[in-house]
Amino acid sequence: MSLQHEQPVLIIGAGPGGAALLDILSSEAHIKIVGIVDTNPEARAIKAAKELDIKVYTGIETALKKCGSCFVFNMTHDQSLAERAIRSVGADNVIGGQQAEFFWHIITRLQKTRAESLENQVRLQAVIHNIQESIISIDPKGIIEDANPATTHIFGYAVDELIGQNIKMLMPEPDHNQHDAYLREYQRTGKRHVIGHYREVVALHKDGRQFPLEINIAEMKLGGVTHFIGLARDITERKITEEKLTQMALHDQLTALPNRRNFFDKLEFSLFSARRIKAVVALLFIDLDGFKKINDSFGHALGDHVLKEVGRRLCANIRESDTAARMGGDEFTVILNHLKKVEDASYVAEKIIKAINQPIELDGTICNIGASIGIAIYPDHAESINDLIIAADSAMYQAKANGKNKCQTWKEGSSGVAPESQP
Repeated sequence: MSLQHEQPVLIIGAGPGGAALLDILSSEAHIKIVGIVDTNPEARAIKAAKELDIKVYTGIETALKKCGSCFVFNMTHDQSLAERAIRSVGADNVIGGQQAEFFWHIITRLQKTRAESLENQVRLQAVIHNIQESIISIDPKGIIEDANPATTHIFGYAVDELIGQNIKMLMPEPDHNQHDAYLREYQRTGKRHVIGHYREVVALHKDGRQFPLEINIAEMKLGGVTHFIGLARDITERKITEEKLTQMALHDQLTALPNRRNFFDKLEFSLFSARRIKAVVALLFIDLDGFKKINDSFGHALGDHVLKEVGRRLCANIRESDTAARMGGDEFTVILNHLKKVEDASYVAEKIIKAINQPIELDGTICNIGASIGIAIYPDHAESINDLIIAADSAMYQAKANGKNKCQTWKEGSSGVAPESQP
């Protein structure tokens, strides 16, 4: 076979998977490995590549430039590397470690060229066993034919416990009961609803707990019979990270209450819901009395403790359906949803004042604060978000003007800025 008929291949990643792939492809007559990329000079495949006179690169951009048009195998878990390779050689020429089609490409290639020799099966297993994603082979009836060791780590079952079982054993309800019907529908119509693309699902561990999973199902025909290859990874850590980022974006980091941005979203939803079912919503604007003196006299450590304790007391004196938020500084808000009576807002405000008036202690230092609360009612006092906020804020300043540490319901014509008078 002349050099011009050989398929050039670039391997990204010289770890265990890359080493196994190098071992397999380096002896293939129709494949020429033109380079291997890894920043770690001690990576497993680096020495073997040098012995085979294969060029070693530490940067992917340099490798792609030098190697030109080639197939790229990304044996790392860094998807950005595959994306950079796609920009250089095209999506059709990049095969990532997450793609089940890659492994079956290797299998069929070895079957054709070496008649499924034992040596090649061992080499193939070396690749599959070093992949951290679960790889499961499924027959046309949904029965598990084989699985790699990562499947045991992800789902908790030994491989022998899975083989011969229906794949739906790894699915919670309602997917468990719907799976057989979906498979029959696919075989009857050929319509692909879940095959050929990544999606997020909920999986079932052997111990009974449910966890988030990212899966891709690929179709493969062997001897005219359709089989399926499932590639899956546990994305619990990713979901936790996403949840933390959402928490940081929408919640006050000191009190863990919804922040100003989140408050506006929740108030908008409350008013939308109230309009639909003709309900009453109360907005409470709360400003702490005497907080600045505590901060100035005892320092920010005690001041932060006071704010956190106020947030806790607010939540303890409202319903789960209500919302307490920190607007910034020593200003808080409370949204009271679906009130039966307008008077209930004043009752809750009095409860909050009483709770906040209780002494707050930190490391032997005891302090006392008050709270001035302004109340505005939807739809009695205002029907828009801005007008309701202005009314509650105006009522809060009226409460301060009347002696502080009390609540005041907005009244038309009262001192303070009424919504109708805003420019």
